[in-house]
Amino acid sequence: ARLQRIKVMKSDAKKIVNNSLQISSLNKRIGKLVIEAEDIKISRNSQANGDYLFNDFTYSFGPEDRIGIIGPNGSGKSTLLDLIASRRIPSEGNLRLGSTINLGYLDQQTNDLISGKGLDRKVIDYVQEEATLINLGGKQITASQLLEKFLFPPAQQHSPLKRLSGGEKRRLTLCKILINSPNVLLLDEPTNDLDIQTLSVLEDFLEDFKGCVIVVSHDRYFLDRTVDKILSFENKKIQIFEGNYSAFLEKKKLLEKSKSYQNDQNKNSKVTNKQVKRKYLTSSSSNSEARAASIQANTKTRRTFKESQELKQLDIELPLLEEKKVSLENEVLEGKGDLSLLSHQLAKLVEKVQEAEDRWLELSELEP
Repeated sequence: ARLQRIKVMKSDAKKIVNNSLQISSLNKRIGKLVIEAEDIKISRNSQANGDYLFNDFTYSFGPEDRIGIIGPNGSGKSTLLDLIASRRIPSEGNLRLGSTINLGYLDQQTNDLISGKGLDRKVIDYVQEEATLINLGGKQITASQLLEKFLFPPAQQHSPLKRLSGGEKRRLTLCKILINSPNVLLLDEPTNDLDIQTLSVLEDFLEDFKGCVIVVSHDRYFLDRTVDKILSFENKKIQIFEGNYSAFLEKKKLLEKSKSYQNDQNKNSKVTNKQVKRKYLTSSSSNSEARAASIQANTKTRRTFKESQELKQLDIELPLLEEKKVSLENEVLEGKGDLSLLSHQLAKLVEKVQEAEDRWLELSELEP
């Protein structure tokens, strides 16, 4: 019920805000080369002592990428944004930005507010540091008019920055960023402290934004609406998933289910063929057929010609099956095709691989 009420509140907020706040930006042209990361490693501190936040990150960001970055606190998400914004340099590897790139960076601390004269500046002065006249949607407007569009009435425009709430500070910082018409947006937890009205407007703006957007966020609903690719920080590696956050969770669930199934199969396979025979013979010691099987089991230590041929065939088939399993796992990660069907095929293939491995072990124990 609370979720439904929030949905209604957001819907009502959009109706109110659409009449008063319209963000449109004449983005600067963006070339084919946007951001190119190659074998990036970055240390936890300034010293390259081998204690890396993440390593071996290679990715080429596209002109219209919508990327969400997720992971545990302290895993390096904000550090990656700082790296792109040239606030940090990589410990190893190369990072290149295209010549047409114009970055807009909304960090968590809104550091731009406290730079220069700091929080004693007036709201209007802060915006006018960037421009007094702004080209918005093909029209020239003043800084004061722009602030009104960002829900800062004239009376508030002459208040010092220190009197603004957390949400108002982030809204003001976003306002100043967009004046410069960026074509790459770096947003670090952009939904923190934002009111519903500003959040709705930001989501709409990102939908229409002609450029690359890279977002660090824990807000599932915001990511679902604004991104189509996920970079997940896991164990000092950055995994890439196609789709929004909900699709990412679904793929992770399927992969975990597949791994769980494989682990169960591995546990079951620990009972070797010899142990099975021993158990059978012990429980059936009074049976003459069991005694005969015991004699046969103890005397047969050499492979037949047919079994040797089977072992050779398994040596060929097992690497191919493993290769096919890796390929199917990648298809699940990238969201190619029907995920339910792929998951079923992967489970069947894992079972087939396990059976082939068990048979290979059984034949390998026999003398040639």
